[in-house]
Amino acid sequence: MKPANTESQLRRRKNALLGALSSTAARLTAAVLVLWLHAGADPAGLLSRLLLIILVLDLGSIPFIWISLKTRLKEIQGGEEDAAAQY
Repeated sequence: MKPANTESQLRRRKNALLGALSSTAARLTAAVLVLWLHAGADPAGLLSRLLLIILVLDLGSIPFIWISLKTRLKEIQGGEEDAAAQY
């Protein structure tokens, strides 16, 4: 039997979702900035390669943000934070 959603759980779920959305938006904004910088760099240069590595790492972290959100939502739904708050 799962515990009912309390107002604090709903607030935590909303904050977790907003955090994931804002973090994803920040990563995408940074990716656009890196692409813009890459467009002005010499294609054969070291800076160009470094910017591409940064771009891949930046965009590669987005799925992990959403995996973390899924785990966090399960913890909130299970009431683990409510149980920990009692101590």
